[in-house]
Order: sequence, then C-alpha cells, then structure tokens
Amino acid sequence: MSHAFRQTITHAVWLGLTYLALSSAAIGLTRFHGGVAFISVANSVLLARLLTLRNDHWGPSMIACAIAGTIATSLLGLGLAAAVPMAAVNVGEAAISALLLDRVAARRGGLGSQAPLGWFLLSAGLLAPALSAFGGAALATILGSDSFGSNWLNWFAGHALGALTFTSVAIYTLRGDALKWFKASGAWLRAEAVAHLAIIVGVCVVVFAQSARPLLFLPMLPIMLATFRIGRLAAAVAVVILAAIGGAFTLAGYGPISLIDASNGMRIQFVQFYLACTVLMVLPAAAELSRRSSLFRRLYDSEARYRLLTENSTDIVLNLDVNGQIRFASPAIRQIGGYAPEEVLGRSAAALADSADFARVAAAHLEALRNPTKTITVEFRARTALGELRWFETQTRAVTDDDGAVTGVVSAVRDVAHRKELEQRLEHAALTDKLTGIANRRAFDEQLDLTIDHADEEGGGCVALFDLDHFKRVNDLYGHAAGDAVLKQFGDIARGRLREHDLLARYGGEEFAVILPGASLEQARIVCDRLRAAVSDAVTEMDGREIRVTVSGGVSQYDATSASRTVMADADAALYNAKLSGRDRLGMAA
Repeated sequence: MSHAFRQTITHAVWLGLTYLALSSAAIGLTRFHGGVAFISVANSVLLARLLTLRNDHWGPSMIACAIAGTIATSLLGLGLAAAVPMAAVNVGEAAISALLLDRVAARRGGLGSQAPLGWFLLSAGLLAPALSAFGGAALATILGSDSFGSNWLNWFAGHALGALTFTSVAIYTLRGDALKWFKASGAWLRAEAVAHLAIIVGVCVVVFAQSARPLLFLPMLPIMLATFRIGRLAAAVAVVILAAIGGAFTLAGYGPISLIDASNGMRIQFVQFYLACTVLMVLPAAAELSRRSSLFRRLYDSEARYRLLTENSTDIVLNLDVNGQIRFASPAIRQIGGYAPEEVLGRSAAALADSADFARVAAAHLEALRNPTKTITVEFRARTALGELRWFETQTRAVTDDDGAVTGVVSAVRDVAHRKELEQRLEHAALTDKLTGIANRRAFDEQLDLTIDHADEEGGGCVALFDLDHFKRVNDLYGHAAGDAVLKQFGDIARGRLREHDLLARYGGEEFAVILPGASLEQARIVCDRLRAAVSDAVTEMDGREIRVTVSGGVSQYDATSASRTVMADADAALYNAKLSGRDRLGMAA
C-alpha cells in the first residue's frame, strides 16, 4: 500500500468520524416532532473537503461520510430503513454543490474573492439544498412525521443556512490557513488577533447570557473590526465563536432569541439564519479586503521593481497623463538630456521634441491612448538642455485602471543618435559608388522615378548617359589602378560642370548618368557638350605617364507622362548613335 493511498484513507477516516459527530449532534439536538433536523453542519465539512480535492479523488471521502451518515440516521434519526437513502441524499447534495461551483477558483482562493463567493451562495446556499430537500422531505414524510411541505422547508433552511455558515470555516481549517497565518504573522499581529477574538467571546457571552434585551447586533462590531484588522481567517473564527456561544445558550433557553414566541426548532433555525446573515455580511467584506490587500502587495512589489529599473536604467522612463504632461521622469533624463527630473514635471512631453517632429510625437501619444493593448514606437529629434539636436526613440503604452479606463501612458525613451548616424552612413554607402564618391545606380534609379513623379512641378527635364571611349585599352595598357584614376577624374570633372541640383551617378563600369531637372533639350546639350570637351582636354597622370580619354554621351528628355525605362532607353540609343558616329561626341534623342 503506497504512502499516498494510506494518507488518503486516513484523511477519509478522520473526515468520516467528524461527519458522524456533527450529524449525531445535529440530529440529537435539533430534530423535533420526528421530522428532519433543523441544523445541518456535517455537509459543510464534506463540501469543504470536496472543494480541496480533484474530482477523481472524491470517492474515499464521500464513502466515509455516507457510512457515517448511515450510522447517525440509524441510531438517532429515522432508523435503518431511511439510513442508506438519507445518507445518499446528504452526500449527493455536497457533490452537487461542489460540481456547481467554479472549483478552480474555489480551490485556489477558497471563498476569498467575490466571484467564487457568489457562485458558492448560488450553489451551496440555494440550488443544491433545494434539490436535496425533495429527497430528504419525502423520506422524512414517509418514515417519520410532519407534512412534506414542512419537512422540505426545514431541510432546505437547515442545509442552506448550515452551508452558508460553516463551509468557509471548514475550508480554512482543512487547508491549514490558521497555521499558515500564524507562521507568516509577527508577534504583535498574533497578540492583536487573540485580543480581538477575546473581545468577541466576551461580547457574545454578554449578549446571549441575558434574555432581557434584543442585543443581537452587538457582536457585529467586534467581528467586523477583527475582519478589517486581521482578515478573512479572523472572520471565519469569529463566526465559529458566535455559533458555539449563541447556539449553546439558545439550546439552554437563554439569550435574545428566547424572546421569540416560537418552537425550539424555529428558534434554532433562527440562530442559523442569524449566523448566515452574519456570514453574508462578513465574508464579502473579508473577500474585498483580501483582494485589496493582495492588490496593495502587488502594487508595492511592482513599485519596488519599477523604482529599481527606472533608477538604474539607461533609458529615460516617463509617466504621462492623458494630456501628455509629464508626471514622473527617471534620473536617466539628467544623463541623457541634461535636464533635472523635477525640471520637466508638468511639461508637455511632445513639446520637448523638435518642432519638425512635434506632430509625429503627439500622434503617437494619441494612438497609445486609443489602443491600450499596443506599444507605439516613434523616432523623433529633440534638443538637450545644452541645445544639441539629437535623435531619440520612444516606446509608449497606455496605463489602465481596474475598469480598463486609460489613466495615462508610460514611455521608455532611448538615445538613438549613434544608431541613426550608423543608419545614415549605411544608407549613404548603399547609395554611393565607393570608388568615385558619387551616387550609384540604385540611387540614380530611385531619384529618376521621384523626379519624373514631380515633373509637373519642375516642368520636365533631361537625362544624359556618358560612356568613356575605349576604356578597356586604359586598363590593358596602364593597369586597373590607372583605370580607377580615370574614373575618379571623370567624376571630379563632371561635378565641376554640373549644377548643384543635378544628380551625377556612376551607372556601371565606365558608364555615368546625369539627371538635369528643368533643363530643356538644348540646355542639356550645351551642359553635356561642355562636360565632354572638358574630359577630352583633361590629362590623368599615372606613374609619370599621361593618360588621355574621351567620352561619348546621349541625351533624352522626360516629362510627367514618361516612364523611366523609356527615358533611359532613349538616352542609351542616343549614346549608341554617338559611338557609331565616331565617339567623342554627343547624341540627342529624337
């Protein structure tokens, strides 16, 4: 036999013995006129046990309680004939309650939060006892006395009020919450708890030991005070104290309840009603206090982590209200931006951005407010306290309250000046010919498309293609270093002959291309012919030798209706004609 199995059987035996004792006490003390008992405490213990177990582990506990119920009914109740079916009804009621409850929530937090507590009231306090009352009342009517209606009402009231009153106490007991609390609390808190419980005992004795005044309201004050100061465990223990003292004095004929002109059964039932009302008042308060206490602990932990991160982070952390005003700035703002944290409080975060990027930063803030579940990233320029314009990146996310309403945003801002500088260098490298330092073909093609797109504004223009004549001979006769020198010299000459807004690019090999925005065909011919002539007159010196080259060119025109492929094909055709015509000349597209 495994240790786990032996432990399960041991727990089931102890549960059965407890169930037997409670069932016997309820039947012996509160069963009047041969009907059903007016109090049901035993089922609360079984229900609490089921709520702390997985469904597939219910068997031993249910069997043990069924046997205990059978014995109690046989000896003290309706006899052997009713014992087995009555035990089945009682155990079935506890199983129905457990199945109706959200067992995951109940197992994790007991009845310490509002949602499980609500399901508990519905299932254990209403549906399950109402269903089981039909079976119990039928058996009591057939084998005992009283009418079916009276038995049904007494069963329902006794089982519902018993479940509401004692299940929470049983759950805390079975889970060992008292021991956990004792280990987790300090000496002062333990002493305070003992003092509160002692006061509750004293007040309960004073109230129930006299029968002259209806002072049932008095225990509520120390019970609620203990609940607020100690928590839900104190509330559960207080209910037990109230039940024990109130029930004992009432059964003995003392206390405010003895003033009620009713039968003993009705008085006992009123005690349970009184206890249930106390539970329904105390448990929700204890649940809410527990939720808030847990929330505060998480907030304190979160605040500690937040402070640790923000005070040691190299990023600037900002808390902004919904209007974008800064409510908190981390110390990193001093190191990165040169501002003291208190200096920026109350200022608009977007206003710190450069005027050119203000609208983009403000739009990112609004986007974060509209989409609380998204993180919005935006890059912008801002001036430091010393006036230096630098690039920053901010990641912004909305902050919401318990109801999901946006209360502001939190932003992490980092200095990305080095990254932007690297990106610009990489972008420049991607668009620049490494040898000549002028634009490459990719840059030329992108710019030509943009230029044609804006041709209406600029009135069209021209494109020229140049190709160095017999360039292969230069490489063959003088070497590739000399060829590179010739290519670089062409770039230098061309830059000196073109306008500032013209684009010169190395199109490939010894071929170069030029965009001349706004130039007519005749103007382009003049500019390009001067360039051709300048190349012909230039001399490249290499290792004491003079190298002379010529260049041929082709010019085409474009407007807003042109396609870049067609424009380049026309320029290439014009260049080809210039080559065929003898080189060192300029061809014009028709």
